Amino acid sequence: MTLLALHEVVYRQYSASEDLLHQLNFSVSTGECHCICGVTGAGKSTLLQLMAMPSDFDYQGEVMHHPELRLGLVMQDPNVQLIRESIGAEVAFGLENIAIPATEMIGQVEQALKLVGLDLPLGFLVINLSLGQKYRLMLAAQLVLNPNLILIDEPWAQLDNVGVKELVGALKRLIDSGVSVIMTEHHSGAFAGIIDTYWLLDNGLLKQQDSEPKPKQANNVCPFTRTKVSSPVNDTATGKSASTADTNNTETKLTIFPLTIQFEDAQPLLQIKQTLHANSGDLIGVFGENGCGKSSLLNQIVGIDNSNCSDILFLNKPAKLGSFGKELGFLMQRPSRQLFEVTVMQELEFSLKRFGLPLAQASEILTQLEISHIAQQSPHKLSYGQQHLVALASVLCIKPKLLLLDDLFAGLDNRYFSKVIEVLKQFLHQGGAIIVTSHRPILENLINKSWQITDRELTEQLCNLSGYQELVLSPVRFQQVNQ
Repeated sequence: MTLLALHEVVYRQYSASEDLLHQLNFSVSTGECHCICGVTGAGKSTLLQLMAMPSDFDYQGEVMHHPELRLGLVMQDPNVQLIRESIGAEVAFGLENIAIPATEMIGQVEQALKLVGLDLPLGFLVINLSLGQKYRLMLAAQLVLNPNLILIDEPWAQLDNVGVKELVGALKRLIDSGVSVIMTEHHSGAFAGIIDTYWLLDNGLLKQQDSEPKPKQANNVCPFTRTKVSSPVNDTATGKSASTADTNNTETKLTIFPLTIQFEDAQPLLQIKQTLHANSGDLIGVFGENGCGKSSLLNQIVGIDNSNCSDILFLNKPAKLGSFGKELGFLMQRPSRQLFEVTVMQELEFSLKRFGLPLAQASEILTQLEISHIAQQSPHKLSYGQQHLVALASVLCIKPKLLLLDDLFAGLDNRYFSKVIEVLKQFLHQGGAIIVTSHRPILENLINKSWQITDRELTEQLCNLSGYQELVLSPVRFQQVNQ
């Protein structure tokens, strides 16, 4: 049975000069799993939303829904879908709308949460979940309604390795029972065991592929992104690599004394039992599973949560929101939360004007990240990955002394992943320090400190310094991700 089909679908975004989607033909039948790949900004998320809610789009062609279609949609940013205060109420919302008796709801809600690996009390507050945990919650809220077609947007980026494994298992059971799945994904290899058909969305055209779409291979291929990474650029004046800061001019940017992070009336989320430092030229990776406290730690450094402000010193001053000006750059896990201007260029120029900095620095960073072509577009209409790039550009252009990057690489394709790495290497060479969070250990030979969160405790591990210094002579290497 064909559940959903597109016939000659054409869609152009408002005020755009070219079609985003052009003459698309596609269909999905019972028990099939389709994966749509494509570069950052290709239109994958828009395509999923058009499939799910065609009445919300001004398109040409035909989108067919079978009368028996029960469709579930999990968008790339679950915050746009979550509406209730507690996780139990969120999952029960759909059941309430179809008049399921209250006596039957609790069992169904608990089963859906178990299916996605979200083992928390039903009264746990949604606001206290990490973004990855919210993604699991949104999955549960869709699965509890027993859809026969599920649309999932970029799950790998939001879930840790355990979450990906649990999702693959859950989707396999659903597919075996006749449920169909359409997902978009940059890292489709993690789901290879359940995917039947691959598609490539390229220049507005949707093309069926014989296997997982892969970029052309080349020398110095990054095993994480499968993209060629250029060797570090030497400073012609000094002969030093652009990837390492001048170790003779080391300055302590950040000091974190032993502390405990916890929500009100809850057990400790994260404990730090040793004094930590971030110095000039440091690239520090903060690694841990969904919900372990990575974002909460960054919020405390910035001063959004000031419960431990006396135990965190940035440039020898206690952490306090808004007190560090252009010295501190913070990229949030949800880039849409810090984008507010009409165009991308105005977004960057806002901070530059605020701090009296040259406006030319906006064009410089857009050029370095290779996103000058979207300078006059609205940041609110960009893809999730493009919003990450714009938000990163907005904090880089002011040239801070410390960069806090929360799950920076979500939504980025191979090309932009490598481009961001090159820009960050230049930032380190200029004496900056970077703290970047991730669900999984990456950038093995680029980071020089690893802050690993396990069993509610953060411990520091100094990385192989010979490998760090090796950046002077050899290409950047990345740790293979366990999929």
